[in-house]
Amino acid sequence: MTDSSKDIVRAFLGAAQRGDMTTAASLLHPEVRIIEADSLPFGGVVSGFEGFTELVRRVFTTFANTAVTVDEYIAEGETVVVLATMTGQSKASGEAFSMPISEIWRLRDGLITEIRPFYHDTQKFNALASGTVGAGHAP
Repeated sequence: MTDSSKDIVRAFLGAAQRGDMTTAASLLHPEVRIIEADSLPFGGVVSGFEGFTELVRRVFTTFANTAVTVDEYIAEGETVVVLATMTGQSKASGEAFSMPISEIWRLRDGLITEIRPFYHDTQKFNALASGTVGAGHAP
């Protein structure tokens, strides 16, 4: 493999951010799996590029003004951990949020085969999505 796993993930995220879906798709294995926690509004497992794009649409439309900023890439072989911060605003309550997230990316033969995101506080994430943060949930 000519590119390191970290470079491939970085290239994928850059292409996706620019809206270059041709490049992004070329870096995903045709049967890529994205595994979100079942308890989230967009939870479950999706596969393939179409599943990926639908999941991204669901994640980014659950909240308003949603953005993810990568803070660090950590790589070992064909595994990359992405440490990032997700920001946005609850559509239900208007409350702004900033939440640390991490993602485990697995690659094989230079293609991304799996993405598994972890949100720092899924309970708060769900409360933000439903507008119930102020109703007994920790800030």
